[in-house]
Amino acid sequence: MAVRLVATTPGALVVVKPAGLASELARDPAADSLVRRLQADGHRELRLVHRLDAPACGLMLVARTQAAAAHYSREIEGRRWHKWYVARLARPVDVARGLVGPHRAYLRTDGRVATVVRAGGKPSFLDVVAAAPAPEDAATSHVLIRLHTGRYHQIRAMLAHAGAPLAGDATYGGQGVWPLYLEHVVLGSHVDTTGAWTVWQAPPHEDREVWAPELADAVEACAATARTTPPPPDPAP
Repeated sequence: MAVRLVATTPGALVVVKPAGLASELARDPAADSLVRRLQADGHRELRLVHRLDAPACGLMLVARTQAAAAHYSREIEGRRWHKWYVARLARPVDVARGLVGPHRAYLRTDGRVATVVRAGGKPSFLDVVAAAPAPEDAATSHVLIRLHTGRYHQIRAMLAHAGAPLAGDATYGGQGVWPLYLEHVVLGSHVDTTGAWTVWQAPPHEDREVWAPELADAVEACAATARTTPPPPDPAP
């Protein structure tokens, strides 16, 4: 599947990463990855400021200059980015609705797995904003998540710890017939050169699952709220 361009700014590209594509393969830069495909399209000097797990899809912002990369890194470190995801859980909607609200955990990374620990891990925060039945399978459900910190496998590990792993996520106990579905659907940030607050939404694409109308409405409501409630801008470095 092709990488879809959503927006271009002087310092960044906003794209839709397909599911199954690595964000970057630093040890083998010639291997297939999001960065490699963008470079093949003529974009040079790209710098990743965040990543999506290979099975995940949706919005990614890729910096085009060193100055832009530094700006967006400060935005992320200051928790000024607004990020929402949709995921399919291996639990019915009544269980998913019980998860609505804030979640906090300490995460430790062991190899390629994140583990919730009592102490010694990194503080990790997310909110489950809404839950809806998955139209194709009553045994599963969709949730809308606002991610406040971007830890390794954070959504997957924290929801599994809460008793609701992502469907198809065998790493965290979500075995089943469905492939893992985790999509970054809304991203808000102050734009590199202007400082203007901008909110991008992922357009419909081939990797998106069918959403119930109530979930689609919740995504639109979050995007609308984000547009009108920007955080303080990035302070001068």
